Amino acid sequence: MKPSHTPESLTQNCDRFVDEHRLLLEQAVEKLVRVAEQVGVTPEEIISLLDSGIGIRDLLAFLASKRSGLAMALQSSPKVPHTKP
Repeated sequence: MKPSHTPESLTQNCDRFVDEHRLLLEQAVEKLVRVAEQVGVTPEEIISLLDSGIGIRDLLAFLASKRSGLAMALQSSPKVPHTKP
């Protein structure tokens, strides 16, 4: 069976998609980076994870697990009363 798309047409389709949805994609990446930084994951670590083959769904699950771990750590940490200087 012959493939329905050549590599060139796939690249052209991807380029066209990115051009048409650039603003939306940039906003999504900015939000992803912001959430990651809130749980202690740097943009460089995100890039490394993506380069290693992790999918977006798994990246989101990873960030969610880090976020829930952070929330649990904050809940279990001893409360230190705030005193005025």
